[in-house]
Amino acid sequence: MCELLRRSLLKKVALGGMVVAVPSLSIFDQVQAAAFNKPVDINNLSDIEKIHLPKVTLPPVVEDGNQAPIIVEVDHPMEDDHYIKSIQILNFNDPVVIKGQCFFTPKSGEAFISTQIRLAGG
Repeated sequence: MCELLRRSLLKKVALGGMVVAVPSLSIFDQVQAAAFNKPVDINNLSDIEKIHLPKVTLPPVVEDGNQAPIIVEVDHPMEDDHYIKSIQILNFNDPVVIKGQCFFTPKSGEAFISTQIRLAGG
């Protein structure tokens, strides 16, 4: 009898955990969008969003996943009190997510990165 109660309790706890996990996924998406300063509507950007939106240039097809040229630039004024402080290149499909990070100061003049990254996993 005790065994039966234990199993039913475990089933209810597991089911309850799944019910709690579903709403947290939508919260995670909202937090991730806010953390990465994702614009709400890409077709209707405000002036402040336009100067903070990075322009990423990648080739449409990469034959060798070990070398992919990438250019990231942000058309933003680099003033002493307001400038782009850093740009990170991330690949969420790779075990090593951060592919590169560059830091800038107002003396950098512009926020621009040109490099080659590994797109193949591993």
